[in-house]
Amino acid sequence: MKRRDEVSVGILITVAVVVLLVGVLWLARGGLSSGYPLFTRFAWGQNLKQGQPVLLAGVNIGYVDDVTLRPDGYLDVVMRINNEYRVPRTAKSTVRAVGFFGDVAVALTPRLGGDLTVAFAPGDTVPAGPPEPGVAEIMGHADSISLSLNKITQAMQVEMVDAGGLRDLRRTIASTSALATQLQQIAAEQNANLTQTLSAYRRVANSIDSTVIDSTVRNLRASSQSVSAAAEKFNTAAGQLDDIFAKLNSGQGTAGMLLTDTLLYRNLRNTAATLDSLLADIKKNPGRYISVHIF
Repeated sequence: MKRRDEVSVGILITVAVVVLLVGVLWLARGGLSSGYPLFTRFAWGQNLKQGQPVLLAGVNIGYVDDVTLRPDGYLDVVMRINNEYRVPRTAKSTVRAVGFFGDVAVALTPRLGGDLTVAFAPGDTVPAGPPEPGVAEIMGHADSISLSLNKITQAMQVEMVDAGGLRDLRRTIASTSALATQLQQIAAEQNANLTQTLSAYRRVANSIDSTVIDSTVRNLRASSQSVSAAAEKFNTAAGQLDDIFAKLNSGQGTAGMLLTDTLLYRNLRNTAATLDSLLADIKKNPGRYISVHIF
């Protein structure tokens, strides 16, 4: 009798556990929520299952009610949206990974800047957006990045360690440091020379007597005035010469007549010729003109 009771209790417990599990799964898949349907379509290989969440801007607004595998390479997905939520017509549906164990969700993402007041009606189809990278794709990129880093590390080891690149780099750094030191020394020397030059210039400037400079300036002014007076006298003389030349050209005065009267010129030439012949005759026959009587 006791054994029969134990078996009955075990069966009841098992049935209760099964019912509890089924109820939990049913509740997790929205068994008590009514909601309204929205449809979308994805390509194969999205790892979608019934009961997975539907997210709107990161908020859980429903669940995946049904997934139908089509022979043309697509999945028809029925989403059950809670009645208190409305999905904007600018939204796109994508499959988003929500964990590292293959769990996914349908993400509804509205377009930024679009009208959020106009929503899908029950039974409408939400267009699918570009697929987001999954965990496998991300891990694949991580593997490729790791492989590239390994190659770079190996190449750096070959070039920098095995080929003596680090030694050459140390030498270059040492040479650069020495060059910088030399440049600093040169700059310091040039600075010192410039300081000495400025000091000498100040000493020379301070040693110059201001009275000497003033007297020099006065002498220059006096010389300039003298030059100005001489220039005025030269201008006056030039004006007088212009007047004389004008009179000569017009035939005024004796010199002007000599320059302009051709008859007078001829007479002068004849007189000069007569004098030349007279002088020649005196030289030839001096007794004709000079008589000397001695007592």
